[in-house]
Amino acid sequence: MSFQTRAGQKAFERDVREHRVCGLLARRRYGKTTIAARIALFKMMKTAGHTVVFGSVKLDLGRDMVREESRQLQQAFNAIAAAQQLTLADRDGKVLPETLSADDFAELYEATRLEFRLWHSQSIYSRTLIVALTPDAVGLGGDLILDEVGRAKRFVEVLEAVMPIIQDQPSYRCIYTTTPPPDDTHPSFALLAPPIGAELPVRPEGNTYKSELGVFVRRVTVHDAGADGIPLYDEDTGAPITAEESRRLAYDKDAWDRNYGCLFVLGGTSVCGLMELDNAQRRGVGKAFCEVVNDDLSFDAAIARLESVLGEGPIGGGWDLASTEKDTSNPSCFTVMEQAGTEFVTRAALVWKTANPAVQIERVRKIIGAVARRKAGGRMRRIALDATGDRLFAKHAQQELARDGVPVELVVASETVEMPGYDSPVTKKTWLGDRYVAALNDNKHTFPPERYFREDHRMPKKVRGVYVCEPASNGMHADTFDGGKLAQHALSGSGREITEQTLPMIHTGEGTQPRHFQPRRLATV
Repeated sequence: MSFQTRAGQKAFERDVREHRVCGLLARRRYGKTTIAARIALFKMMKTAGHTVVFGSVKLDLGRDMVREESRQLQQAFNAIAAAQQLTLADRDGKVLPETLSADDFAELYEATRLEFRLWHSQSIYSRTLIVALTPDAVGLGGDLILDEVGRAKRFVEVLEAVMPIIQDQPSYRCIYTTTPPPDDTHPSFALLAPPIGAELPVRPEGNTYKSELGVFVRRVTVHDAGADGIPLYDEDTGAPITAEESRRLAYDKDAWDRNYGCLFVLGGTSVCGLMELDNAQRRGVGKAFCEVVNDDLSFDAAIARLESVLGEGPIGGGWDLASTEKDTSNPSCFTVMEQAGTEFVTRAALVWKTANPAVQIERVRKIIGAVARRKAGGRMRRIALDATGDRLFAKHAQQELARDGVPVELVVASETVEMPGYDSPVTKKTWLGDRYVAALNDNKHTFPPERYFREDHRMPKKVRGVYVCEPASNGMHADTFDGGKLAQHALSGSGREITEQTLPMIHTGEGTQPRHFQPRRLATV
């Protein structure tokens, strides 16, 4: 069985020799798995006793996809290793017969018990381990080939497991292969997307660039492959067709653009659009910042920086409270937001982890003091504090901070109110989130430019009208998003905590009072 190497595959083999970390972004059915197998064999041939870890996302997906992947891998190794002393073994070291059937091969592959061995002598061999693309599996030492990373479910944790291995051993390599992910919140989007304005003309071997995160990437689109003589075929007649005709016939144009055009399509499922975030963050350069506070010294430096960016407009504070400090715990976030006309400027988003209530209150007092010391504009209007998770401490903080002359509204996210524009009672979590996202979509926000802020804001999704967020391994949990929506509420809300006692006191717009929404019913779930 012969193996015809394509122009982009040959070029990527050269890329792997020149770059320790690199990616292959190629159209569907281009042969990404095949060239990955060829590279793995080359690595085994080059160094006796060497290990290659081949991580496949498809082992974490459906059975049919696993069987197809195993078939491709078996064909690839049969084709490129026919003349080599290559054997199959299971994870216990048992040598398998050369005539292993496709079904048996697939069973071992699916169970991640398959490894390929290349013998350099009667006692020394190199190997390629087949594993599922999970953090635990890819934490093994050796060269790493990570296949179809755009579909990996826990790719942030995979990266966290992989990078220390690569940084610790200069001889190790890491290869990513994929097509663009369907969701632009997926970490592979930022990892492998081309820089804005990159010129990528049609070439048989594809084009190369460095991504925003510094990864060397070779991209081979359907147009590049067509220039190399690799056609597409009509689904009905089987006749060769052009890329343009294929796209015209495609029902889902976005999917075609990703899978064949290798385009990173904006949209995804995040409530905060990437384009809207980018505009808001560009405006924030030099005007706003996000700081992950590790100790009192870095917090004091952040306070000094806050004083330097504050303006003269009304300021509200949003406090997303967390009271633990483990590595995987959610952090607290305090957002300082200034209103400039109809726009909102997030002057600072300060993120920290501490289980000490006194430290939390002391830090918020320093923020209040920084605002009060500005030359004009006066003290903070008020603070909106999320009291959903720890109402006892939230009430204590409210009483303590009242001494500093700043009212604190306790916001319980699970409480519901009936609001204009909603067909049924809505939780405060949804209501405040909708207002925050609407202001972002209306181009009324200015945000800190830091990457942490962007990634954290991309985490919340809306499923059936409800905001959901899956926490990251480091505890990141859309805390800057929650702090921001609370700060905006502190600036534009009623000025009083919404409770059974204060409902009758909310103005309805008569006379000279400013108009406010009047909730018709309050319930707790």
